[in-house]
Amino acid sequence: MRLLSLLFMLVWSLLPVSAYSAGAIENCGVHLAPAPKAERIVSLNQQATEALIAIGADQQLLAQAYQDDAPASRWAERFDAIPTLAREYPNPESLLAEKPDLLVAGFSSAFSDWGVGARERWLAYGARSYLFESACARQTVTLDGLYRDMANLGQLTGLQAEAESWVQTQQQRLSKLQWPESQQKPKVLLWLREYDLPYVAGCCGAGNLLIEQAGGINVAADLPKSWGHLSWETILSRQPDLILMVDSNWSSFDQKQAYLNGALYARYLNALTAGQLHPIAFSETMAGVRLPDGIERAHQLFRAWQP
Repeated sequence: MRLLSLLFMLVWSLLPVSAYSAGAIENCGVHLAPAPKAERIVSLNQQATEALIAIGADQQLLAQAYQDDAPASRWAERFDAIPTLAREYPNPESLLAEKPDLLVAGFSSAFSDWGVGARERWLAYGARSYLFESACARQTVTLDGLYRDMANLGQLTGLQAEAESWVQTQQQRLSKLQWPESQQKPKVLLWLREYDLPYVAGCCGAGNLLIEQAGGINVAADLPKSWGHLSWETILSRQPDLILMVDSNWSSFDQKQAYLNGALYARYLNALTAGQLHPIAFSETMAGVRLPDGIERAHQLFRAWQP
């Protein structure tokens, strides 16, 4: 019996990595059974693309879709080398032609009817899918959730060690951002898109997490959702000390600044008159691998602010 056990262990140790079955993953209500590592991945959002690059899975990435802003400079060359299927979400036919075995998305819209369709449909086609935890309905976005996403992606791609290393690096990095007890915290508005009725970070999403982790106070924290509309009258009554203005392909910092420069009421906005309007990349405000970049950037801005 002992000889048989030793022989089994020897044979198991000689199996290729791809033959190992990782544990099951429960992801946004979808059960991902143990399976070999994914070899033919398509990312459906920039957030997903950069997460996979961050753990070294870009060689397993067949194609990407839906770019929101410029990629991080540290992996721009690798990002640009990945073929783009579509400017936004690809049509199901072109996606199916890639024969993916894993689809990864940062937003639930990817698996909607105006995206690529339901996750169950793709499972029937032989492609599993992963959706970032921040996209699951009705839950507060946390750093622990992001770390779980990265650990799960590491498991799905066979890059567990790389994913664990990324998580540890970010934990150490963010632990160094300490807010002095003697320094007043600034009131902050994080403006994502839309102009007459700005769409801003509310109570429970990555935007609020960014502000709080960086040492600020979210003036729209009473909005009972991750992102929501806030009137300019309300914003003026709350007078944020700084406004972080998201810079994206579809709502740039320059567009927001031009809007404020042309708005008569903006002269009463203290952040504008004090020169406290700051750009921040869209990808740095989402619960992805660039969120720590955004937290660090915002922290530096908040520390430099003077009451």
